Amino acid sequence: MKSDARPAHVTRLAPSPTGHMHLGHAWSFLIAWCLARRSQWRIVLRLEDLDAQRAHREAEADLRWMLEWLGIDWDGEVVRQSERMDWHVECMRTLESKGVVFEAPHSRAELRARQTPVRDVRMQRDSAGSGGSKDGADAPHEGDDVLRFPSSLRPPRDQWRFTNRTVNHRLALDPGEECVHDQVLGTRVFDPSAIWGDPLVWLKAESASYQLAVVADDIAQGITDVIRGNDLLPSAALQQRLHTLLTGQSTPPRWWHLPLVRDAAGKRLAKRHDAMSVAGLARRGATADRVRGAVAFWLGVCDVPCDITRDAFLEIDMEHSVRTLSARATPCRVDKALEAWLVAR
Repeated sequence: MKSDARPAHVTRLAPSPTGHMHLGHAWSFLIAWCLARRSQWRIVLRLEDLDAQRAHREAEADLRWMLEWLGIDWDGEVVRQSERMDWHVECMRTLESKGVVFEAPHSRAELRARQTPVRDVRMQRDSAGSGGSKDGADAPHEGDDVLRFPSSLRPPRDQWRFTNRTVNHRLALDPGEECVHDQVLGTRVFDPSAIWGDPLVWLKAESASYQLAVVADDIAQGITDVIRGNDLLPSAALQQRLHTLLTGQSTPPRWWHLPLVRDAAGKRLAKRHDAMSVAGLARRGATADRVRGAVAFWLGVCDVPCDITRDAFLEIDMEHSVRTLSARATPCRVDKALEAWLVAR
């Protein structure tokens, strides 16, 4: 599978329009945008809207407002994953031709009820997240329970096919370590099968799972650099495995996994926390210059938070700042003092 010729480097902003954008989104989007613009990379805006039950146009409007408010631009037309069904089906056909996908009609309740080695594992064992469950439609984040599917539940080989799009399908994943070479965190090693077992790649809702769709679209759009939160670091190992299966090449994107922005209690920000949404902060008096200033402060560019214009933000040596993040002890936290400064009139 080949993608069209692209510039030397391409990154993407890939939000899910399922709720209000918060300071964590502003943090990663501003970093990706500045890094790309300073290095003359192409930027793709991709709406990961496959979760039809949660994606909605109000959230998309909130996203577009935030990007415009912060002065973040991108190249070309907006891409919607929900409009890329044919490509995702083609990728499933590729996996089918390699004999690595099978029908898996088991519900989460059925998996839990069976007397099998299935167990829940957390994406980050030291997390303080919400502990919500995942059905494969969106990205697994810190605190989410991932229900592991053991190889003992694989069906007979005559069901290793992709013919019924209304049934869940899983990827037969062999055990084995995957080295993730991260530009921020260095090299980390994961065994994707130990986390997911056989992960979902197609959903009975007749759409690709998050894990398949993100890899498929990164391939098609020539994405060379993925910049996102470090709660998705384990997913990089699985996505590398999928990338190799789909392309026949061991050339995944470069990974840049950033620290998560947390609230005063140390919990990662989430879309359900409207008080920390960018729009909510703006209504309370925050300005785009101050949000950029908070990001610069977390990066260690300034000793105290201060207003930073769009042009001044672009002057930051973003690559150096990001590559040295792991060596800094200062957390990306919205404590009471920072919140008060953001909204001070």
